[in-house]
Amino acid sequence: MSFTYIRDLQSFQFNKKLKVRLCRMWRQKLIGSNDQFSGLQCILVDQMIDAIQASIKDIDYDFIAPKIKAGSIYEITHFHTGRNKPSHKVVPHVAQLFFKARTIFKELPTIHAHIPRHRFYLVDYTQLSTRIGKIDILTDVFGHITGIQPLEQKMVGHERLENKYELCIENIRKEDVRITLWGDTTKTSDSQALQQLTSPIFAAFTRLKVNNFKSCSNQKQI
Repeated sequence: MSFTYIRDLQSFQFNKKLKVRLCRMWRQKLIGSNDQFSGLQCILVDQMIDAIQASIKDIDYDFIAPKIKAGSIYEITHFHTGRNKPSHKVVPHVAQLFFKARTIFKELPTIHAHIPRHRFYLVDYTQLSTRIGKIDILTDVFGHITGIQPLEQKMVGHERLENKYELCIENIRKEDVRITLWGDTTKTSDSQALQQLTSPIFAAFTRLKVNNFKSCSNQKQI
C-alpha cells in the first residue's frame, strides 16, 4: 500500500497509510468538568507541509497514548476519516482522522528531515479584526513577548475558579496583541519560567479565539 498525502484525504475513507510527524498533542477537559477529558487530540504534518487533526476518544486513550509522542515520525495504518468539525477547527482541512485501539503506529527514523516539526496557520495582526466573533477556525499568531502578567485566579461563570495569566506580543511593525491563557494552558506555558528567559523571547500561540477587548494598546485580545 502506497502512502497517501494529507492533502488527498477526504471524509469517510478507510485503508489508507500515512507517513507523518506528530507535531503536537493535547487533552481537553469536558466543559464544566475539572477532571474529565474528551480524549486526545493531535496535529499531524507530512512532507508536503499540509496538516490534519486526529482525534482519539477517551475510551481508547490508554491504548494509544503510550504508543505516540510529539515530534516523532510515524507510519500510520488502520484508521478512518470523517468530516472535520464545522466550528473550532484547528487546521483548515475538510477531513479529520480518527484513531482507535487497533490503529497501528510504526515509528520511523528521524532522518526524514523533509517533514517539518511544526505547522501553524499564522494570521497577520492586521487580519485579526476579521476573526472577531468567528469560531469556524481557531487562530494562530506569532510574536515577540513584551510583557507577562502574573498568574491569578478568576471566577468563570459564577461557578468555578480558573487560573489565568496574560501576555503581550508584538510583531515586526511594533503592533501588539494581548493573549489570555486559561486553565490547563497556564500549566503548559509557565509564566514564571517565561519571565526567567533571556530576552528577546519569540513564541507561537495556537488554537486561539479572537475578541475585541481592551488590550496592550487598545487593539485585539485573543
